[in-house]
Amino acid sequence: MMIIMVVLAVVAAAGYGCYTVLSRTIFSPNTLVNEYLAAIASGNYQRATQLAEPRLQANKRAMLADKVGRAESSRISEPRVVSIRPRSDETLAVDISYELNGETCSDEIILAPDGSRYMVFDNWKIIRPLLKQVSFSAPKGQDDYLVNDVKLNAEQAETTGHVVDNRTLTFTAYPGTYVVKADVGRYFNTSTVTIRTNENTLLFDREIDVEPNADLEAAISKEMRSALNECATMKTLRSEACPFGFTPIYWSGEDPAISNISWSMDFYPTIDNVSIDGTYSTRYDGRVKRTFEAPDDFNKEIRRMWTGYETFSVEGKYAVDGDRVVVEMNTYGSYF
Repeated sequence: MMIIMVVLAVVAAAGYGCYTVLSRTIFSPNTLVNEYLAAIASGNYQRATQLAEPRLQANKRAMLADKVGRAESSRISEPRVVSIRPRSDETLAVDISYELNGETCSDEIILAPDGSRYMVFDNWKIIRPLLKQVSFSAPKGQDDYLVNDVKLNAEQAETTGHVVDNRTLTFTAYPGTYVVKADVGRYFNTSTVTIRTNENTLLFDREIDVEPNADLEAAISKEMRSALNECATMKTLRSEACPFGFTPIYWSGEDPAISNISWSMDFYPTIDNVSIDGTYSTRYDGRVKRTFEAPDDFNKEIRRMWTGYETFSVEGKYAVDGDRVVVEMNTYGSYF
């Protein structure tokens, strides 16, 4: 009996020792946190998201994709667990640190009990992941962006706020460095902002500017000139589709018989304003020549050719469809 009791004691001690070792290693909360931090530091954001559910709709997880953290310079490094503190609600507060942009950052992850493994060891899950908010402002009409050269759309933002002609977009991301600019194509220029999640920069310093460039101005001018050339082929004194025209005024107050009407462009107006909201305008320096046949002012029995010039400007809208620019000209009801 004595031998049996000694053997059982040794077995129990050995079992407890194994339990203690496994609890502090394989089944330790540290193991889960270290795997989670290693996934973020290596850019394996998909794995990190599997380990800690971010509680975001699927279309709001655009910045949690591996390709966003593709560059090593954009990610955290040297992550480690500093301490683990039990909390009154049976959860654990895990103090961590990591390097980002040459700075040591401190943060916190919260773990909660999640049943048991093998009916012996405590299981844990991350209920407060290591997530940050990345916000920037841009013109309201701009929907497409490049973040670390990855395409994002404004609809993928978690929240959106509007201020005058700008709006603020907020995305959820892992801590890191994010280079953001508008995805504008060939007809616009965009500024670039660098957002570091460990810096408390003002939203004013995260404003992306989008401006029409010379290529767009040239394309609008080309399409506008084509439309004006079409207007110059009209055989009437005015058209609802054209920004120039002529309404003759005669002393008699009678409308004379007018014929042989023709127009020709003399000077095309100069583009002086193109806005991001899809509008444009020109200077008042367009000039068109008109010619028509009508009675003489003093002798209606005599018909003669009348020649004159009209100076005009153009306002209108434009739309960009890939590499194609479509232009509309505002029209007016009467001309003098």
